[in-house]
Amino acid sequence: MAYPLALLIARSEKKFRNLMIMLVVLPFASNFLIRIYAWMIILGPESALSHMINNVLAFFGIAPVTLLFSPFAVLIGMIYVHLPFMILPLYTNLEKHDPILLDAAQDLGANRWQRFWHVTWPQSLPGIFSGSALVFIPVLGMFAIPDILGGTGDIMIGNLIKDQFLGTRDWPFGSTLSIMLTLAVLGIAGLFSWLAKPVTRIT
Repeated sequence: MAYPLALLIARSEKKFRNLMIMLVVLPFASNFLIRIYAWMIILGPESALSHMINNVLAFFGIAPVTLLFSPFAVLIGMIYVHLPFMILPLYTNLEKHDPILLDAAQDLGANRWQRFWHVTWPQSLPGIFSGSALVFIPVLGMFAIPDILGGTGDIMIGNLIKDQFLGTRDWPFGSTLSIMLTLAVLGIAGLFSWLAKPVTRIT
């Protein structure tokens, strides 16, 4: 989802780029919890979105669904919160690409898809790896979104660690999980740092 949007911003005219970047980072101007609770209203059983989806399902003879307190709600919340962290590194990378390379590929007979796959994609790999690290690492320890939007049925490693310290009071087990999570984050950060090295070869 982030790649097409980052590519659109990078390929837009310069006078529109700042506005589009501002729209991407604008949600950060409000509190994290306020944004999550706003999704509770949007996905609630009485919301316009829920009514529209259930009306469509009813038309096809499918039973109504509950959007809130479901894995779907957790997924939506995770995407909404972390999508800008993927868009910005990708945009920073894509904006630096030399358009002359695309022109040269076109002169050599490459179509649009070939120009993207053999020129743009290899050059954008450092941005992809950097953005993936910026998204994946905080998601590993996330517990607020599953608690608020997913209810009690959606447990992630962050929720499990929080419950060990605040719920069951099993601090040794919670500490062990925290250390394992920290080591996993360090390992993943090192891997992404290695993968994010600039790619100089264009296939």
